Amino acid sequence: MLRVRDVWKTFNAGTPNEVRSLQGVNLDLDSGSFVIIIGTNGSGKSTLLNAVAGTWFVDAGKIELDGRDVTRWPEYKRAALVGRVFQNPFSGTAPNLSIAENVALAALACGADWAGLANAS
Repeated sequence: MLRVRDVWKTFNAGTPNEVRSLQGVNLDLDSGSFVIIIGTNGSGKSTLLNAVAGTWFVDAGKIELDGRDVTRWPEYKRAALVGRVFQNPFSGTAPNLSIAENVALAALACGADWAGLANAS
């Protein structure tokens, strides 16, 4: 389960280039659920995903994964709990594999029992 509570993230705070990317975001996702986040450029979609993955620490708020407060965990520590597909297909993926094979590879690395998905392509 993912729980995001009152999360805030500002880039370049206090400068003319200040961007308030996340402002009090709340989100609850149950295990096994699927969600699509839609928004215009600059609306905070990637910032939210990067905050959950630990790429960027949030300025305020709390992020929980499987009931554990991971708000201050570094990205490498959250990697066992978070799987992602990047916008750039060459970042974090094996470009010669199908989408299903990439997802199965990630599942296998995490010890998931549905790694047979690779045979679905």
